[in-house]
Amino acid sequence: MNWFTKTCLVFIVVLLAVIAFRPMIFPQEVEAAHRYKYVAVKTAFITPQAELDKYAADGWELTAAYMMDITNGAVLIFRK
Repeated sequence: MNWFTKTCLVFIVVLLAVIAFRPMIFPQEVEAAHRYKYVAVKTAFITPQAELDKYAADGWELTAAYMMDITNGAVLIFRK
């Protein structure tokens, strides 16, 4: 191969590397649904009725609940 072919191949490899590695260097922002606001509440109890009542009275909707373990309680995720 002559120098022109090698230069073209190196140029192509560099451009492909830029295209391939750009998402890792400059990741694209991820957005949740635009119309909802989310809040996560960590509770000390497995049955957090007080937190449920408090956020429901403020207009928050329970989206998910994760029980961590018996000693750490649960995490409640609300959306409005």
